[in-house]
Amino acid sequence: MERRTLSRRSFIWGTTSAALLTACTSGGSEGNSGSDTSDVRRTPSPGDYGESPMLMGRVEAGELPPVAGRLPKQPFVVGPGTLLDDGPVGFEPGRYGGTLQLPQRNPNFDRSVQIANTEPLLWSPGGFGYVDGESIEGNVLAGYEANEENTRFTFHMREGLHWSDGEPVTSEDVRFAFEDVLFNEQITPSVPTYLRAARRFDGPPAELTIIDEYTFSLVFDEPYGDFTAQLAGSGFVGYGDVIKPRHYLEQFHENYADAGALNEMMKDESIDEGEWHHLFHAKQMDGVQNVSDRTRAGHPTLTPWVMADGGTSVLRYERNPYYFKVDIDGNQLPYVDELRASVVEDVDALASRTLFGEFDYVGQELSIQHVPLLAERRDAGELNLHMPRNYRCPINFELNLTHPDNTWREVVRDLRFRRALSLAIDRQEILDTFFFSEFGSVPERVNPAEYSLDEANGLLDEMGLDERDGEGFRLGPDGERFAIPFEIVPRTDSHVPITELVAGYWKDVGIDTTLRQIDDGTQAELGNDVKASVFWIADPDAMAAGYGEDYLPHKFGAFWAPAWGEWYSSGGERGEEPPDAVQELYGLYEQMMAAEPGSQERSAAADGMVDNYRENIWTIVPIESTQLPMPFSARLRNVPEGNSDVFSVVVEMSMEQWYIEE
Repeated sequence: MERRTLSRRSFIWGTTSAALLTACTSGGSEGNSGSDTSDVRRTPSPGDYGESPMLMGRVEAGELPPVAGRLPKQPFVVGPGTLLDDGPVGFEPGRYGGTLQLPQRNPNFDRSVQIANTEPLLWSPGGFGYVDGESIEGNVLAGYEANEENTRFTFHMREGLHWSDGEPVTSEDVRFAFEDVLFNEQITPSVPTYLRAARRFDGPPAELTIIDEYTFSLVFDEPYGDFTAQLAGSGFVGYGDVIKPRHYLEQFHENYADAGALNEMMKDESIDEGEWHHLFHAKQMDGVQNVSDRTRAGHPTLTPWVMADGGTSVLRYERNPYYFKVDIDGNQLPYVDELRASVVEDVDALASRTLFGEFDYVGQELSIQHVPLLAERRDAGELNLHMPRNYRCPINFELNLTHPDNTWREVVRDLRFRRALSLAIDRQEILDTFFFSEFGSVPERVNPAEYSLDEANGLLDEMGLDERDGEGFRLGPDGERFAIPFEIVPRTDSHVPITELVAGYWKDVGIDTTLRQIDDGTQAELGNDVKASVFWIADPDAMAAGYGEDYLPHKFGAFWAPAWGEWYSSGGERGEEPPDAVQELYGLYEQMMAAEPGSQERSAAADGMVDNYRENIWTIVPIESTQLPMPFSARLRNVPEGNSDVFSVVVEMSMEQWYIEE
């Protein structure tokens, strides 16, 4: 199957048959490399740097140095196409000021702020440009070199980079992150897989060498060509595992802190004596997590905004005066001074408040069902509407192939059964009903798309499920009615109704199918005892970019074979050894991790993974290549509009370039 390009110069424009979106025109820009010296990525001289009026008073009072003293010697320059594909955006240097009003669905976690404050160590134009041959360049880091074997990676830090509290960032922060955190088993029982050879659970961790104050290298014992893509965003890991504010975190670390002060802090947090690592965990920001956690307020960051007030119903974030990015005119980013995230847990209330203009941006929280009303507001000039590419297929039906029930295993491990269930689904009806026929497609790559009740019934009869009870439901090999009991955490507003529709399809071919709603905690507690579940799965192109690996049974959200996943993640010490076809899937994944981004080897391995998944129908995916609505208030600029192939997650990662035009 042909892969849909993620090229920065490939957009889907035009009207829809439902007239929900208007036609747009697109521009273009040339690609950028890490050593690019074009006008778009030129580094303005220190005398050109622009200062936010919000910070001028602090500079005049002597609380802050002038902007030139807060930026690194070589700041990251943002221009057209740098963060977002410039076709649907029309980037221009913006203006300072204003407060961005955001909703927060979870009282303890803000997804939009988390993604906006994700700063990868490296970057590729448009987020995933490396898939189409774009370069991978510096972001938090200034740049890197890799040896020919892709086993040694030498990284150059930005000289003059500062933490948000003004302290310098040096290779000592990297040494602390590795030697005192990642390699301290009390704090980190297992080093993250992306920092292990070939991204394998049993791969040896990277070996760190500090070369000088701003240079370090990471060495693996086998080729790991995808490592730079992992650091550029595909792993969604940010900078926080590799660079930590040593000057701040030492006060919570047994090796550095005053023992008396450390014990007092532990008492205040009700942490038992000797359990200092629990205090450290409570205070550090690990990876991209915790950026919206109230308990981490005061933690120095490298992000565009830092938490200023962790209230109970509204969280407030202020601009980072030491943020390392500028625009092409030399203005320090971000443009927006403040973010205010108001807790709104109910999605219907969120949709209503959005339509009435209370929020400037609502992230990825609304569904296709809201598009008609959003389009009305768009036509009235009250908001802008962007329809980006969803980086995931929005619903995925997973049968647990490693559940301990032997009768269940015998049936669901038979490929004919999974194929029959797939054939019984009228995917076009789902597309028409839930995606207005056009904001998605029936599967072309991740699943077979055929619809035939006759073939489905024939396969079920052929595999021995030809006996039925008095209500017409098929009997299993044990002579009892065979049933699929879905236990669902409704993570989107369409998960339950689509599952109810699919349950009806499967009942039509004699498979009794039920649905029970549960919460995350119950699902985690049940673990391998869940027979059938619903989640989502990475779009095939996102998987090809290395973003979203839930094709594999060990990843979060992959509930289709927990015991096989445990076998892989434990190096064969626990769980259950998977069949050859699953081991082939893992082998292709490891080939993908070993190969360089943009290479034929990497593309072949990614295509092989999707083909394996499609041929074996490990899970049942009704819809792929979907889009989702992202409304913006009409006062926002440098934000995308219209219908595009930009991945939704990259949109939020560009928030530092947005500005408010009153």
